[in-house]
Amino acid sequence: MKVDPKELKALPNIITKEQLRIVCHISKRTALFLLKSGLIPNEYTGKKTRCYRIKKSDVVKYLKEREKDPCKFYPPENWYKGGYGEKPHIIRLLPSQKATKHTMTVYYQQQLQDYSDVMTVADICEATGYNRRAVGNWCRKKRLKYITDTPKYLVPKVFLIDYLTSDWYNDTMRKSQKHLTAIWEIRGVKNTEVAEEGEQA
Repeated sequence: MKVDPKELKALPNIITKEQLRIVCHISKRTALFLLKSGLIPNEYTGKKTRCYRIKKSDVVKYLKEREKDPCKFYPPENWYKGGYGEKPHIIRLLPSQKATKHTMTVYYQQQLQDYSDVMTVADICEATGYNRRAVGNWCRKKRLKYITDTPKYLVPKVFLIDYLTSDWYNDTMRKSQKHLTAIWEIRGVKNTEVAEEGEQA
């Protein structure tokens, strides 16, 4: 659906999620997906209402990109079913437009502090939410460094953290629930807040 240029021009430089929904002619759930995923950059304030601050310039950029490649912005099917369950979600960007490698490193150091300095495939599966086949593929493709692969892969924690903060890992199209949770938490959004806002939407 075409956006009215006059309607867009009338918006302030910083808008809310509701204004985004109206000007882009999308549902509340779709607007929530675009903001949570980072497909439209935004600032999350933590407030109970009007918790998103969105630059009009970023909305204009989104509308132009959506016109060229609408498939890039499609939410996964289970997004509309109210599901935050165990099925993978498709999120296409890094944890945050503003998240630095240092920010992500500190996060994963805290998340993995209870694991030993050298982790097994089972440890990595538990920590990331991905299956053994996925972890094996990371190792075989030399993206996740390891110290031994016979009789099993052993991965120093520092190597795993280096991979978890890489573009290879975060560009994964179909992310596990734990990966998605990490993205939201790095962006300062807790699961309880996500669930509550999803219900309100």
